[in-house]
Amino acid sequence: MSDDPLETAGGTVATTSQSPRVVADFSGYMPPFDPVPIVEKMVASVPSKYLIGLKEIVLTNSSGLSRKRRRSVTKARKHKVRIERTGGLYHPAWNGSRAWIEIFVDNILRNWEEGWWLSFGYYREMLLGDVLFHEIGHHIQATVRPEFREQEDVADGWKLRLKRQHFRFRHPFLKAFLTPFQPLLNMLSKAASKYQFKRGWISRGEYEVGFRRPVGPKK
Repeated sequence: MSDDPLETAGGTVATTSQSPRVVADFSGYMPPFDPVPIVEKMVASVPSKYLIGLKEIVLTNSSGLSRKRRRSVTKARKHKVRIERTGGLYHPAWNGSRAWIEIFVDNILRNWEEGWWLSFGYYREMLLGDVLFHEIGHHIQATVRPEFREQEDVADGWKLRLKRQHFRFRHPFLKAFLTPFQPLLNMLSKAASKYQFKRGWISRGEYEVGFRRPVGPKK
C-alpha cells in the first residue's frame, strides 16, 4: 500500500456540495488574467474529504488592504512576516465561523507580470498552486490529519502531494507518455530533491515527500 495519503483516496475529487466557493475580491488591482477558473480547477482536483469545513477561497490583493492590516504580522517557522509580503493565509474555524483561505494574487505575481511567462497556463497554475495547495495543507492538518511538528513543513508536504494529484487529474495523458521513463524520472527526482534541500531551495516537508516518493504519474 502506498504511503501517500492521496493514493488511498480512490481518486475522489471535490463535489459541488463540499467544494469551497472561490471568490474574487480585488480593490485597485486588476490581475493580468482571470485567476478564478484556474483556482476552481485546482480545487476540483483535491479529494473531497480534505475540503470539508472549508467555506471559501478569497482571491484578493494585499495592496487593497487597510494600512493597519498590511503592516500586521503572521508567524511562519517561528518568524514574524508582514501580511503585505505573504502569498496567502489560512484562517481556521473560529467562534462558529467556518475556515477560509485568503490568496494575495498581487504578491504571488509580483515580478512576473511584465514577462511572457504568464501567457502559459501551466505556469499560472504553478504560481497560484504553490500558495493555494500550501494553505489547503494547513486546513488538512487542522481538520483531518494533525501532525505535531513544524506546521509549515507539514503544509509544504501536502502542497507537493496535492500538486501531484492536480496534474494527474488535469493531464492524465502524461501517465502513458511518461511511464517508459519512470525509473529515470524517479532517480532524477530524488537527486533533485536532495540537491535543492541542501541549498535551502525547498523546505524539509517538500524534501521528505519528494525524496520518499518522486513526482510522477500515478501508477
